[in-house]
Amino acid sequence: MAEEAKKLAGYAAVDNHVQNHQVVGVGSGSTIVYAVDRLAERVRQENLNIVCVPTSFQARQLILQHGLTLSDLDRHPELDVAIDGADEVDAALTIIKGGGGCLTQEKIVAGCAKHFIVIADFRWVCVLIKLVTCIVNNV
Repeated sequence: MAEEAKKLAGYAAVDNHVQNHQVVGVGSGSTIVYAVDRLAERVRQENLNIVCVPTSFQARQLILQHGLTLSDLDRHPELDVAIDGADEVDAALTIIKGGGGCLTQEKIVAGCAKHFIVIADFRWVCVLIKLVTCIVNNV
């Protein structure tokens, strides 16, 4: 049930926030796998022109495995949207990110995005949280 909730949240993040001709930041974590699956599916089905900027080696590999267009912040310093996972979120929407090795790059990519979408576990249910960049920059 938890995996299905992650899948639904990852799909919703892409379906509701990614549009044609966008540069998309791709975060890391178990929920991002589903978001990238859906992104690749939409690129194939809708012939979308999407450029992906990864936050980690894992994200880079997912982008390449799915045949998506890979870029970086040097070539695309402004992103339309970034999608990432979080370890926890509470009722006040306080987000806890893990202390993994890609945390700094995740924050940099999020700060370059006009919109930051977080997929997180909350009391055994995955939720989708939309944050504007100004909130991310104050974290």
